[in-house]
Formats: sequence, C-alpha cells, structure tokens
Amino acid sequence: MLNPIVIPIMPVLGIITANINELIRGESAARLPQLQLGVKTFNMAVAAFSIVWFALLITAIDVSNANSVIAGIEVMGLFLAGIAAYTLFNGGKYFGATTQLWVYRLALPVVLSGSFLVGQFG
Repeated sequence: MLNPIVIPIMPVLGIITANINELIRGESAARLPQLQLGVKTFNMAVAAFSIVWFALLITAIDVSNANSVIAGIEVMGLFLAGIAAYTLFNGGKYFGATTQLWVYRLALPVVLSGSFLVGQFG
C-alpha cells in the first residue's frame, strides 16, 4: 500500500505530462495563439516530458521493492488517472497563457521532486 501522504503527487505528475504532451503535439499553440515560448522554456518542458517516463519507471520499481508490487501498480495507476482526468475534462481550457507558461517552466523541477518524494516516502 502506498503512503497516503504521497498519493496526490502522482496524479499531478500525470496532469503535467498530459499538458506538455499538448505542447509537443501543437494543440496548446492552436488554443493559445498569444502564448510565446522561448527556447529555454521549450527545452525545459521537453526535458521534463522525456524525464518523466524514466522517473516514473524508477519510482514504481523503487516503491515496489520497498513495499510491495501493489504499491508500484498504484503509482502507475495514479499517474494514468492524472492523464485520464486531464484528457476527460479537457484540462487545457483551465490554463491561461501565463499559467501555461509557468507550468512549462516549472515542469522539470516538479517532476524530479515529485518522483523523488514518492520514491522516498512511498
């Protein structure tokens, strides 16, 4: 069983991943034409998108080894629940241009710290 303190972290990481996926596919540019991304911000978002899959795998394996296989499955399920919630409720419409910009800028530190916290306390 996963530690209840870290349960909200994985859906948030799933939501961030789904949001960055919209950026990579170009959907956010169509929805927010006034959004101007710099090279550094775009690179941070793409790095977060790449790292989140590796961090998710390592976190699930670490939690499975520390607790049980069920805890690792919970980590994966909560992450997928965040992606599903973002997709079902069309989460991109809730973010304005400025908020979207800061989500992209802070994605990498949030992904790394969230995965670390779940791995340590999960």
